[in-house]
Amino acid sequence: MSASEPLHNPADLLDELDAIIREQEFLQLRTTALQGRYKALESHADRYDKPGPQPWQCEELGSVNVKYTASGLGYAAGDMAGTLKHWLRHVRELAEKVREYPQPEYEQVDRSQADRWRSR
Repeated sequence: MSASEPLHNPADLLDELDAIIREQEFLQLRTTALQGRYKALESHADRYDKPGPQPWQCEELGSVNVKYTASGLGYAAGDMAGTLKHWLRHVRELAEKVREYPQPEYEQVDRSQADRWRSR
């Protein structure tokens, strides 16, 4: 490989970007599905209370943990959607344009003639 050759092929890089986008879409779906499963636990959340030192006390409230786990997963899925919409799909449009275009052939100027033009 010569020094004037690019290190990476833009088509291969675009394929890798497409794979990342597909994986990000799948991860977002998985996160949303997991959020739904945690929300389904909310009606039974008192089962996940950690008893405190006294019978009327709770050291950990299962309802709080379940609710905010579901909520946090929702925020994460939303961030993933934003990443897909505002960043990955946008950069994919740009990356798709990275290709070699035919370059116009310019007349080769005689070096001595170019030197004369500079000396004027």
